[in-house]
Amino acid sequence: LERTKFQKALEIAASVTGIVALLITAIGFPGIGFSVALVASVMYATYGYLTKQYGIMISSLIYGVVEVVGIIRWVFMGETG
Repeated sequence: LERTKFQKALEIAASVTGIVALLITAIGFPGIGFSVALVASVMYATYGYLTKQYGIMISSLIYGVVEVVGIIRWVFMGETG
């Protein structure tokens, strides 16, 4: 599987964004963390589509749904635990 420079950069950016999202969530800002994670999921889904790795694309979309639920619960419903 030969990837373009853009695809390689997108994969790295998605990974870094996902790690940052985990750190933000871990230090106590889950609303922001879930939002950043949603951005990472969109990047991963795009990467999966561009590289024809549809399993990555589908799993990223599923993670995106989980992140949207997290955003709703933490930001709009104010859950704390």
